[in-house]
Amino acid sequence: MTEDLDHSTRLLVPWRPLFWEPVAGTGERIMIGVVHGFDGHWQAHRLIRDDVLQCLYGKASKDVVALLTHSLNLFAAAADAVHGIEELEYAMGALTPGPARSTEASSVNDLLRTAALLYSSLAQIDVYDDGDENDTPLPDEVSKRFSIEVREIVLGKNPKLAKGFGSGGRLTKGGQLVRFGYFSPEAIMHFSVLHPVRQSASVRDARAKLWELSRASEISGIKKTALIAAVPRADEPHLGENQRERLKANRSEIEREADDAEIRLHAVHSAEEGAEKVLALIG
Repeated sequence: MTEDLDHSTRLLVPWRPLFWEPVAGTGERIMIGVVHGFDGHWQAHRLIRDDVLQCLYGKASKDVVALLTHSLNLFAAAADAVHGIEELEYAMGALTPGPARSTEASSVNDLLRTAALLYSSLAQIDVYDDGDENDTPLPDEVSKRFSIEVREIVLGKNPKLAKGFGSGGRLTKGGQLVRFGYFSPEAIMHFSVLHPVRQSASVRDARAKLWELSRASEISGIKKTALIAAVPRADEPHLGENQRERLKANRSEIEREADDAEIRLHAVHSAEEGAEKVLALIG
């Protein structure tokens, strides 16, 4: 586990995701890790879980880990040599760099959580969380990142919708404004994530947002309301059987509660799908 640095301010951190193509020529890539420059220190971290590699390669997984570790070290050394990631555009070792990005982060772990959530379904995200499911307010953080990704895609297609994202609506007559994922005279939306590791907290987050949507619709008279929820695919290879069953049950529970409140629930598997639902609802 990486050291979680204590910073009172959030830094704008440059980073790139690093991908591996296990079978050359297939075009199928797995996000292995990240090269980044948190606090001016150029490093590379592996995110893919050990159990995934063991499942794929068995006894040979040790050799795979060694190959990936060597490749990560190459990227870290290259970033340190040029004092940046902009020039790291070509493959080194077994890894290929993804697009250069910048993300606000308060610690290395904060950055790695963001990278894993944006690019990897095979990362051991819980390694970068402090505490257990009962005391970690992860869903709000994850939902915010999901909503930002959706917003970027939507505005890339229709910049005129910018005003609606993050706007507020009232839950009581004369009450304070409550921020929604999207609020306009046409529609009210919230965004959430059903996280496989923090499922109980994810369900609580979704329930709270359904209630806010219902109340805002009642007060404003706006009838188009929706909860756009990012959920893992049922056949995700990194999910255990217990996780899979809990996800199925929790998704069904949220769907029933949304139906009871007459709110549309759109379960999506990516920010791109979420953006499509936003555009369809507003249109």
